[in-house]
Amino acid sequence: MLVNRRLLPRDAGFRHGFRFGLAGMACCCLLLLPAQGLPADPGKEAPGFQLTALKTGQVMSLAEFRGKVIYLDFWASWCGPCRKSLPLYEKMKSEFSPEKFQIVAINLDENRDDAVRFLDKHPVSYTVLLDPAGTAASLWQVRAMPTSFLLDIDGRVVQSWAGFYPSHLGEIEDAIRSTLR
Repeated sequence: MLVNRRLLPRDAGFRHGFRFGLAGMACCCLLLLPAQGLPADPGKEAPGFQLTALKTGQVMSLAEFRGKVIYLDFWASWCGPCRKSLPLYEKMKSEFSPEKFQIVAINLDENRDDAVRFLDKHPVSYTVLLDPAGTAASLWQVRAMPTSFLLDIDGRVVQSWAGFYPSHLGEIEDAIRSTLR
């Protein structure tokens, strides 16, 4: 099911439709947005952000993660594929040196408690940031849930993935290994 809406995060009606109409589906949720050059296209410098960390309440910026390869994942508790991806990313994280690689998850739930409840059931040890207004998701022009980006040590986008399929985990790990070289 495709939804023709201009922006995902700030439109509560749109989120409501996703939450209740598509949450149980195993496919990714796609949005139709203009296909012109995205700010997060491969080779471009990643758009910055300042978001609050779920655990600490500390405001963090993307610049704080420079110097490491970053797997940046936009997700929400109501997204069916997200429920599968976060625990698998937790396992994937252990495959790489924490000095060189880090996962940063950006939660798009409007209500912080929804993210907390989800993470109580599926705990992760990597950084989770909150984007309840969807400002970072809009800046990155996220068009599917979940959407992930691989960033190099200089903060440039290497690759992106719209949606999540467990069978693609090997491809993601290979891209991380290649970027770490």
